[in-house]
Amino acid sequence: MPLKTHIQRIALATVLSLAFLLSGTLGYADSLKVVSFNIQFLGHFKNKDDESLATLLEPFDLVFVQELVAPPISGTYPDGSPYKADAESKEFFDAMASRGFSYVLSEEDTGTGPENHKASSATEWFVAFYKPLQVSPAPDLPHGFLANDRSDHPDYERVPYAFPFRAGNADLVFISVHLQPGGSQKETARRAHEFESMFAWIDGQKSQERDYVILGDMNIEDCEELAGIMPAGYASLNGDCIPTNTNPNGPKPYDHVIYNTAYSAQELSDNRFQVVDLVNAMGELWDPNEGVFPGNPYNHKGFRMRYSDHHPVAFVVSTRSDDD
Repeated sequence: MPLKTHIQRIALATVLSLAFLLSGTLGYADSLKVVSFNIQFLGHFKNKDDESLATLLEPFDLVFVQELVAPPISGTYPDGSPYKADAESKEFFDAMASRGFSYVLSEEDTGTGPENHKASSATEWFVAFYKPLQVSPAPDLPHGFLANDRSDHPDYERVPYAFPFRAGNADLVFISVHLQPGGSQKETARRAHEFESMFAWIDGQKSQERDYVILGDMNIEDCEELAGIMPAGYASLNGDCIPTNTNPNGPKPYDHVIYNTAYSAQELSDNRFQVVDLVNAMGELWDPNEGVFPGNPYNHKGFRMRYSDHHPVAFVVSTRSDDD
């Protein structure tokens, strides 16, 4: 890596950390720095700048990624059939590992079509990266896909995945989602049904654990839709509906972090939801020798292929108080 690029990346990580500390959003002594990030078609686009994306995510303790379309390792699906490691996915996972992250990967992919096990943009895997010195998986809590059939499911476009983690006095189950996109009446109704199904799954859990946080790309169109799907007792950290997509020509509050105010307010009480500006952050790392930065002027196709079409969304989980 050229020395100049290395210095740029250290500088960006330092600036991000300082910004979070000064804003009160991240960086408490007894807390987890958490981010959710839809990285469009991760494992599909060959020119994805994995090193810059990993540098952006390095200051966080827990990272949830949506739209991973192929696995980084070889393995076996639950039905016994094999799958192969994808080179593009592996590059990103290697970049995250070099920054101290371990990961939990779903056991297979899920999608809206009649078949999964595609290793293409037709289906997605769910993954959570974590810093082992800060937080650890909690497999004794509810975990895994919210439904057994991962393809063409009547309740979900892509079956959500529950990741339980424990740190300090806190343990939470994070449900990572990528819901139905689109603004038509049919698409909006489909999303509402997905939310109803997730809330019903949470209500049906018999575990003592009551801290469930739904996060990810929910494809919410506006605050009116958000209010319509939110049951009593739940709230979104993006309640102001701040746009989270990178395209300035159609700003939408797609990404949210939804929690139960009766059970998880202590863990999320010190929060001010933050959308991390991906365009500006990647501009700080751009090497002029590579030509024109696709974020200035903004080139949607070029930017999403190299980085994503979503900004990361960041928040804090307090680990100070007693849990449940």
